[in-house]
Amino acid sequence: MQNLQQTWDNSAFYAHSNDPKIRTTVEQIKQTIATIADQCDAFNKLIETAETLPDDQFAPVIDRIRGIHDQTNHLHNTLNNLQTFISSILSVNARDAHASEWKPTLQQLSAELDQATKALDVFLKRVSDRFIDQLILDPKLTELSFFLNHERKLKDQLLSLPAEKLITGLAVSGLESWDNLYTELAGNLSCTVNGESMGLAKAFNLQSSPDRTLRAAAWNATQTAWKTQSETVASILNAINGWRIEETKQRGTQRVLHYLDKSCHQSNIDRSTLNALMDSTYQRRSIGQRALKAMGKVLNIEAMHPWDLPAPAPSSNPTKMSFEAAIDLIANAFRQLTPEMGDFAVMMAQKGWIDAKPTANRSTGAYCTGFAEPREPRIFMTFEGSMNNVLTLAHELGHAWHNWVMRDLPRHQTFYAMTLAETASIFAETLVRDALFQQATTPEEKLAIAWEEASAAAVFLLNIPARFTFEEKLVESRQQGFVIADRLKTMMGESWQHWYEDSLASYDEMFWASKLHFSIADLGFYNYPYLFGYLFSLGIYAQKERYGAAFNDLYTNLLRDTGRMTAEDLVQTHLKQDIRQPEFWQASLAIVDRGVSRLEALS
Repeated sequence: MQNLQQTWDNSAFYAHSNDPKIRTTVEQIKQTIATIADQCDAFNKLIETAETLPDDQFAPVIDRIRGIHDQTNHLHNTLNNLQTFISSILSVNARDAHASEWKPTLQQLSAELDQATKALDVFLKRVSDRFIDQLILDPKLTELSFFLNHERKLKDQLLSLPAEKLITGLAVSGLESWDNLYTELAGNLSCTVNGESMGLAKAFNLQSSPDRTLRAAAWNATQTAWKTQSETVASILNAINGWRIEETKQRGTQRVLHYLDKSCHQSNIDRSTLNALMDSTYQRRSIGQRALKAMGKVLNIEAMHPWDLPAPAPSSNPTKMSFEAAIDLIANAFRQLTPEMGDFAVMMAQKGWIDAKPTANRSTGAYCTGFAEPREPRIFMTFEGSMNNVLTLAHELGHAWHNWVMRDLPRHQTFYAMTLAETASIFAETLVRDALFQQATTPEEKLAIAWEEASAAAVFLLNIPARFTFEEKLVESRQQGFVIADRLKTMMGESWQHWYEDSLASYDEMFWASKLHFSIADLGFYNYPYLFGYLFSLGIYAQKERYGAAFNDLYTNLLRDTGRMTAEDLVQTHLKQDIRQPEFWQASLAIVDRGVSRLEALS
């Protein structure tokens, strides 16, 4: 496989973070926002009488909305491209001064665009159902159908137009600034592992070392680094959650919205679905606990600790896989589903759409993002050759494939919730694990794949739910007042105990600081969607044999509908099943059980 790149090439958009073209684009964005604001101003007068708007006024109002919609779509694409470019630079080098300056400016522009269209947004939530039915018949506005009807479910949470604009404007310097602070901390913090100073991204990868002493050293070094910032991170979590609590309180004059109801709405699922998911998983938490005990048996460790969780399978000949070999392995696994998916993985690396080469001042974690015009996905991670790195790469390529099969859809039909976002990524991981197991010829090779299955079971059935339990505790405690760092440590320890029980000898009480998901401003409960995606994707994957040659079309059509259906409707439409019932989740958990049993037998 030739000409694979391990660093981003985004020069088709801008040359660098100080490209004069960026300033020109920003000025153009400002001018367009002003134009859109003028056009939306007319809706100020229509808001109060929106519900009683006469039928004979529908057509001229819809004409006006169509023009604004065209402009905002184009502007969102321009702004998205610039934001993606700047974020990609900061991921690779958190100390890039120009990119650091542009990031809050772009957040401000996003807020100004939201404010500019706020009158129209409020009008569309308050207007009659008859008007919406007429609006979505328009060929250029039909893409708004699911989005509008879903958003209108929370029309009783609307504030006055000035208040809506105020919240949007204040969030830039308030809510989002705390998120920015955490990102800056994670990119700039360093730690010392066995006398070597390094960034957190490198220390994180060392926690996947086969050397237990090195894993422990890297884990403890990371803990020490975050402990120096514990009060700062505590302030971040309190500020973000305090903001959400106060905003919910202000919006709850007609109906008080529970924080989990708000999260479920953002995730496009019913609360009953979330309850069925979490209750079913807690009842079968022993599957994850058994996975850890089997891993400990293989490692000859009597008591597993947090630094043992990312350990690789023991090998008599441990080798690191090259980036090229990883792409080749993943592409071949993807081709078991469809040749196009395998070719896509190779194309991502050939075009420089993946940045995985270790660098100084690099952000931790991995993610998939993308440019809006043209539709091009991008992947960020730090690749150093471990099997965990390979599966992370497969995971992010699954996200990218999801975006790729939707690239011809209207913009508003590509906005899928996190619950459904994790489906394609975990499905891709499963494809790779399955292919590896089929290729395995020796007991050691089979052990390595069974190990990855068991490790995933422990993460999704124990670690992810523990995050959910902690965040519930955090929100409940924050409603009573400021939550100090020591209390956060206690709550995290209690959450781990609730799920891991005696399968671990100790718990990671600083996980609230080291896991960036808790400090994301825009979205609370950035946890259970991973469990949802894990079990949901296994449920879909189990249908492969049943549908045979027709499965790829079923899977692709399901992915394409993720931006225009709730999760419940999606499953009912494509799989004829009800995810509000525990039976759906129990069937997927049975699949996980069989995977863990495979490691237990091999151990």
